[in-house]
Amino acid sequence: MKSLARSGVVLVVLAGLAGCTGASSPTPPTTPSPVSSATPLAPQPASGFNYSVGAVLMNASLSGVVFEVTPTGQVPLADVSVYCDACGETGHTWKTTDKDGFYSFSGDIAHGGGVWLNSTSTVYLIVEKGGYSDPPGLPPRPVSQGWRDVTVMGDTRFDIQLVRR
Repeated sequence: MKSLARSGVVLVVLAGLAGCTGASSPTPPTTPSPVSSATPLAPQPASGFNYSVGAVLMNASLSGVVFEVTPTGQVPLADVSVYCDACGETGHTWKTTDKDGFYSFSGDIAHGGGVWLNSTSTVYLIVEKGGYSDPPGLPPRPVSQGWRDVTVMGDTRFDIQLVRR
């Protein structure tokens, strides 16, 4: 109980000190940014970009391998379309996997990369390749087959499994 009372006194003192800054009116609290090693570029999305309210362009990359599982193990899939709703300077970015099944959305903001993140740090991907579908067990998505929710906290690797139909 004594510790709780001390905490209350410290909070009252800190609140009193915060009011002594000489500002003419109090400023509203800011929304905390995602915990990430990525660095924000700007407080608001680029003009015309509608990812989500309060999204911030971060110098984070998102990459991985798209693969299928065969009796001999994982096999990378080339020519898979990977759409990232929040990647790149204006979002809505498509990449195609290379011969090794690799895709990459750059985190280099200076060259049009980065990932738009809001307080959830969730990025949405859509993965498409003719003759393939989602593996069993993924939650159904009303928007699209191939939908993936990815949590991005700095540079992120996210591998994706597809199954042959």
